[in-house]
This record gives sequence, C-alpha cells and structure tokens, in this order.
Amino acid sequence: MQRTISPNLETALERIAPRRTQWDAWTHFEPALAGLTYQDLRVELRTGTKARKDELLAALVRTARSDRIAFDVVAACLLPGIRHLVARYGRSLERQDALAIAVGALYEAVGRCELDQPPRFVASKLLALPTGRLRRAVTAQRASWATAMPAAENTAPTHSPGPSTTVLLGTAVEAGVLAAHDARLIHATRVIGRPMRDVAHELGVSYGTAKKRRQRAEAAWVAWWAPERCGLRSRR
Repeated sequence: MQRTISPNLETALERIAPRRTQWDAWTHFEPALAGLTYQDLRVELRTGTKARKDELLAALVRTARSDRIAFDVVAACLLPGIRHLVARYGRSLERQDALAIAVGALYEAVGRCELDQPPRFVASKLLALPTGRLRRAVTAQRASWATAMPAAENTAPTHSPGPSTTVLLGTAVEAGVLAAHDARLIHATRVIGRPMRDVAHELGVSYGTAKKRRQRAEAAWVAWWAPERCGLRSRR
C-alpha cells in the first residue's frame, strides 16, 4: 500500500484525530474499541497492559485495511515508536527524510502484518519494516558518501589538508554526529576551498543559511571528536 507523505509529517500526525462519525463506525465493527473515545484509546496505548495494547493496535490495523483514513491514526498512535527508530537508526539522515521513510514503511507494514489470535507483539511487527528501511537508507547513504569523497579529493588543491580530514568527516557521518550533507558542506568549503556562495547555491539554500549550518555542524563535530578543545574555548 502506498501513501503520499506530507512535508510536515510529524506535525500532521501529532494533530491527527478522527471525526466522530468515523470513530463511531470503527467502534461499531471492532469490539476492542467499543465504549472508548479516541482520547481513551491514546491513554490505554500509553498505560495499558501489553495484551491490551496488542488488542487495540490489532483492531486499528484491521480497521485501516478497510478504511484508508485509519492509516493516519495507526501512524499517529505509533509516532513515539517511530521517533525512537529515527533517533536510533536514522541519525545521519535528514530528519524529515527519515520520518518519511519510516512512515512510508509503516503503511506497507499495516497491509502485510500477520495478526495472531490473540494478537501479540503488534507494535514490534509493525515497526520491523520501518527499522529495516531506515537501516538500508543509512547504508546507501554511507556508500554514496564513500563514493563521493574520493572524487572530491581528486579536485582538491595541493594545499588541501589531505585525506585525514575526509576520514574524520566520514567517521562522524557513520557515528551519526554529522548529516552527510553537512559533512559535504564542510569538505567543499574547508578542504577543497570552494566559495560558500557556490556551495550554498548547489544546496538550494541562502549564503547565510549555509554559513550557519556549517557553524553548527563544525561545533558538533569538534565537541564529539575533540571535546577538550571546546573546554579550552569556553574558558577563554
């Protein structure tokens, strides 16, 4: 099953709430939802027993398979788990890209998830595909990074600091400290020596935005790789 991903996905999911007529129809066909409001459902998914959570999520999955509107409710209910996956497995990706990958995979998982009787580990089953997709995206990103960096080095002037900086940047990307696009920004402007305006234009951002992005990225990089330098700077 495919779904169009909103550019403001996280905010949109936070605000999801079915209309009363929709919710009444769902509760009519799903006994597990009977007698609950949507707010009651959200509370029980946070505080209920594992068995109760599985029962409720299974009911939502069955509902989503017959009513596409309910897909958004499933994603909204699993948003805390999606955020956890993005933070754990998609740190080197752009956050909106990682969220889109995870939610897109979730929609597929809803259509293919096998529900036991009684249902068990429903959330884990639903989030398994998003986990795999995020890992695959990070692996592809690292492969792209590894290919791009040697090519960039070939264009570097003779006064370039050399591959050691490239290695350090690549390590920071793999560790999730830097996003790949921020590492490329640092490499292009600091190592190769390209004008910031040219790089900013390629990134589709203003000169000021690119400069601020590089400042934040370099600060995070130094704080991770050489925290003692941050301490020295703060004491000055």
